[in-house]
Amino acid sequence: MAASAARVAGLLAEAFLQVPTAVWLVEDPAERVAAVKGQFEILVEHALAHGGVLTSGAEGAVVWFDRTADEPPVSGYEERLREACGKHYEGFAELDRIMDEHHPAEPHNYVALVGVRADARGRGIASGMLRRHHARLDATGTPAYLEAVSPQTANLYASLGYRPHGEPFRIGEGGPPLYPMWRPASTK
Repeated sequence: MAASAARVAGLLAEAFLQVPTAVWLVEDPAERVAAVKGQFEILVEHALAHGGVLTSGAEGAVVWFDRTADEPPVSGYEERLREACGKHYEGFAELDRIMDEHHPAEPHNYVALVGVRADARGRGIASGMLRRHHARLDATGTPAYLEAVSPQTANLYASLGYRPHGEPFRIGEGGPPLYPMWRPASTK
């Protein structure tokens, strides 16, 4: 069954409710879920065409983009983001700009979003989805890149073969850090 962009975006928005980046972007929790879901729906739609989405039922999802070749831009992204995020648009646009500045140029698979519902965490769901995804990447010799949102998630990704890829960087003035990480393709 193909993943629905709206369903996956909603699941991820709920999973990101307390992520420091999302909290920094939108203070009010109800507004946060709506704005984050709006941005994620745009990204998930694009990933379905130019990357992929892996889900674990209604518990979690991984969204990635193929950056081994030129990826077309999201059609109408700025206008769509402005509509989706409303008064929070400037923060989301700043987040995009800063993440783009720190994004590696070498070919890779960009693991853009990893999320698991709060009530399903701690059961290995994210690790299982990522291991399945990494098996595909390893078969083609493709490295992966992501930004961890906390030291705890960086530790999880380190257990899956990711290593720091440069220094952590902050989102805007006083914003939380993101931890860039790189996973070389495994030859085992």
